[in-house]
Amino acid sequence: MVTETLEIGSGGPGLRALVTRAVGLDAGASVRLRQLTDDVVDVFVTTPFEVVASRRVQGVVSRDGAVVSAATLAEQLKEHESSGTLDLGPARDPSWPGALPPATGYSAVDTLPVTVVRELSDKGQQLTRQFSGPMGPPSSLLNQTVVTVEGDGATVEIPMRMIFACTNLGLIPGFSAPMDVPRHLRVAQLGRWVRLDAPFGSIYRSTRLSLF
Repeated sequence: MVTETLEIGSGGPGLRALVTRAVGLDAGASVRLRQLTDDVVDVFVTTPFEVVASRRVQGVVSRDGAVVSAATLAEQLKEHESSGTLDLGPARDPSWPGALPPATGYSAVDTLPVTVVRELSDKGQQLTRQFSGPMGPPSSLLNQTVVTVEGDGATVEIPMRMIFACTNLGLIPGFSAPMDVPRHLRVAQLGRWVRLDAPFGSIYRSTRLSLF
């Protein structure tokens, strides 16, 4: 059986942090690998918030577009101390919910302070504890627009599900983070895609009814 591999030169510790958190949220999460350039790979991971998160590393993937188990990637990153050639097991391409977001072409809309994102998440968590059922937070809460940004002739609505993804995946810095880490998030848009660039990763959401 052919197995997929990912050779990482740098960026492994940050990827390990993201994927480990994603597996903590969803043990069955999937990862998709895009060879952006000869030595740069964008790593996308599914989340229970119906958005995808990504982190960029220096490396080479065995097959552009390969889908593998997030849990396996997390284990390999831990075993190899986040660098070297990782054995990711057999491909599981059918488990990915659709196409990847475009790699380029996004237009910057505005920025959000980290403090605003953290406050929105805290309020959302309070509502979650109050209204969640056996299946987790209600869709109405996740779909609720919590902030609207405008710029470059565009208006973009950010729903709670994107905010939750940012905070639950650890993409924004804590109070003890070094001062050279940015304290804002960038909002960008391309067609049906909205991208939220946080200091430690990005969140992508399709504005159509389905995830992709």
